[in-house]
Amino acid sequence: MSEPAKTTVKTIRVKFEKTGPAKYISHLDLQRTFARAVARAKVAVAHSEGFNPHPKITFASALSLGIASFCEFADISTKGEESGEQILEKLKPAFPQGLNILAAYEPERKFSEIDRTKFHVFVKIEANIKIEANIMEEKLRELFFGEVFVDKKPGKEINLKDYICELDISQKERDYALLDAILKTSQEMFLNPENMIRAISQKYAVADYFIKKIEIYDSTGAAFF
Repeated sequence: MSEPAKTTVKTIRVKFEKTGPAKYISHLDLQRTFARAVARAKVAVAHSEGFNPHPKITFASALSLGIASFCEFADISTKGEESGEQILEKLKPAFPQGLNILAAYEPERKFSEIDRTKFHVFVKIEANIKIEANIMEEKLRELFFGEVFVDKKPGKEINLKDYICELDISQKERDYALLDAILKTSQEMFLNPENMIRAISQKYAVADYFIKKIEIYDSTGAAFF
């Protein structure tokens, strides 16, 4: 009696955006949304073993609620012979508004190679604080180009200077300052950009802010894919 043919399992990496209303989807709900969308698209997905099998989908990292991103990645373990291009066409219409599938391909890199991430952090200071626009830029530069400590979590204080690879500060319209920042986001050193808002709020009353995730890099500064 011949043995049954083994099913070939391969990884397809999906690059996607998480913008608009989708930026308020939690990471747990994102996992569920992906599982439902993949099933809806009839992509042959490998499942875990055990009493509660679930589709094998791994994300590069968890994105904080409310942060828009133009460079999210998920690895899907697939069964069958479909190419990345074929899976891409299946997935595009299966996702809700704001989760835009950009590419699907067989990856050559591991998520562990991610080292840093570029964010655009927009922040607005309370109107009753009388600081001219050009002075606000100067004050923020003084803050971030010196030693600045925040509590990353209860009982753990960090110096943001150790986590900021590059930073440019400019004044944007509507009284928002733009912090164009490349931050350490490796497995060993990871900084949530909201810690920059926390640092500002230690000195100034923050009226509003929003964050966009722009690009991911490896340790050489090359764009991750």
